[in-house]
Amino acid sequence: MISGRWGKPSEVLLDLVVEEDGTVRGVVNPGRQDAPIHRGHFDGRTGGIRLEGEAAGPDGAPLPFRIEGRLHGRTLRLAYSFGPMQDTVDVVRVEEYAPRPITLRDRVKSRIEDLKRRINARSRPTGEANARRLRARGESLDTITFRDAVATDIPALAELHVTTWNATYRTTRGPSIATRTRQWNEVFSKENRRDFVLVLEDRHGRLIGFTWGKPAVGEFEGNLSKIYLRWEYHGLGLGRRMMAETARRFLDRGIRSFTLLSERSNPTLGFHDRMGGERLTDDRGQFSGAYGWRDARTLLGQAGDDP
Repeated sequence: MISGRWGKPSEVLLDLVVEEDGTVRGVVNPGRQDAPIHRGHFDGRTGGIRLEGEAAGPDGAPLPFRIEGRLHGRTLRLAYSFGPMQDTVDVVRVEEYAPRPITLRDRVKSRIEDLKRRINARSRPTGEANARRLRARGESLDTITFRDAVATDIPALAELHVTTWNATYRTTRGPSIATRTRQWNEVFSKENRRDFVLVLEDRHGRLIGFTWGKPAVGEFEGNLSKIYLRWEYHGLGLGRRMMAETARRFLDRGIRSFTLLSERSNPTLGFHDRMGGERLTDDRGQFSGAYGWRDARTLLGQAGDDP
């Protein structure tokens, strides 16, 4: 039978009780969402499991969920949907969970990523240089506008995404404009969206930066999926304003905490540290570039120079 707690000691995903007839009751994400299972069944013969219920979203609105999968040996392999969010996960009993040991390959990989970050950072202009160029162009920070993106921004947003991603990781082999256009079309075409895309534009209407935030399921209520700014605008205080405006949009949607999943080779990690981001580690204590803000209100009113 599958009665018991499933997940990790630090993150229990399921707390289940199975009756003799296969009926399953319990909660999903205990201690966080405490989402009750309204309908559940486990087939002891095939190992199949199906769970349905309703969680409370960050804004208090009901968020239906559905979990289906099968028991393979001592592992539950599941596919789930929470509202519009869908994914797969493999879980074991909490008492049987054991993190994978850190290997020499893991240590070498971390060192390589740190080296890449230092190399990537060398190509970034300083704030002082960017300020001089800003004045030389006849621009002012007062002429930069923050607003929510609309579908007509997609072509410019795709170009901005490609340019800033390639600059961050010093490559020309990132996703193409066609790929980014398709991805953004998918985002903006969804009905009942609860995500947001914040863009910055200069006095000529050219997009120079953007963030993309959306709800999440788990310990943190939201995820800052993207934050990019053209490098000629780094070091001018715009990054802090972007974080403040992003936090405000999360809070307006009832989302009080969020994560940012970056890469360890990203040269702007120090900025996230200075913005009060908590470095999130895995069960082995390894940091791979993920940050968390447990109280988005701490980011409101940010001003000053960013890296």
